[in-house]
Amino acid sequence: MNSVSPGLVGRIWPRLRRGMVDAGLGELLLRLNVLGLVETRRKLAFQHIAPGSCGLEIGALHAPLPLPPGAHACYVDKHCVDTLRTLRADAATTLVIPDLLADGLRLHCIAAESQDFVIANHLLEHAQDTLGTLCNWLHVLRPGGTLFIAVPIGARCFDRGRPLTTNEHFLADYELTLAGDTAAMRQRNLAHVEEHLAISAPAIAALQGQSWVPPGDGERQRLITHFLDHNPEQIHHHVFSRTSLGELLHLLCRVVGGACRVERVAASRVEALAIVRRLR
Repeated sequence: MNSVSPGLVGRIWPRLRRGMVDAGLGELLLRLNVLGLVETRRKLAFQHIAPGSCGLEIGALHAPLPLPPGAHACYVDKHCVDTLRTLRADAATTLVIPDLLADGLRLHCIAAESQDFVIANHLLEHAQDTLGTLCNWLHVLRPGGTLFIAVPIGARCFDRGRPLTTNEHFLADYELTLAGDTAAMRQRNLAHVEEHLAISAPAIAALQGQSWVPPGDGERQRLITHFLDHNPEQIHHHVFSRTSLGELLHLLCRVVGGACRVERVAASRVEALAIVRRLR
């Protein structure tokens, strides 16, 4: 029996999947984790974000979340569009222009309980204090509001080979940050930077078709100082799977005393997604 070539499957499957979605089988494909990234995001957004609602999307870059009819997002980013075009030259012509320049991990300039939704795709892995960041996002949601999160699956991106971050690690980061122990947090973040330089940076270079030359002592120290003190959000501090994202969010519910509920944890091929509802 002749085998079917992977190339043929790769050409047919997207068309077949689209037909199955149009036939009303999108939920089945979602449960089987075989729905495409864009389709997964769209389906979850239309299920959990209310039509006509208003909220924030942080760090949309070139891939803003599709929203249901009448829903409106204010786009938040730390950088202006000219800086973003420099940082993301691969997507410079399709970048979303930010409406608000602010630190999206903290949202200090956003009033409490003022938003119907907060969208943060591929941002949480950059946070040093992950639980604290999630609390900041919940803080600006109205009761009943939706937190929409997506993170890369570590085993399916350039973080492959890095260990998954545990709930014990997230909780220790949160408690140290609350205590203001910057020295301890800096030491913990140093381990993340070293993982990045040993595993993620060579993989990123390979994806870009570049050869990786391990930095010498002087350049290595410069990079460590840069990632620790000047631009810590440039690297992935934490690594996720679908299961570990769900475990983190259930920990969040306990940390905030039941003020939120995890409504959905799902995955496409390369990312894990979750919906969290603020209750009060």
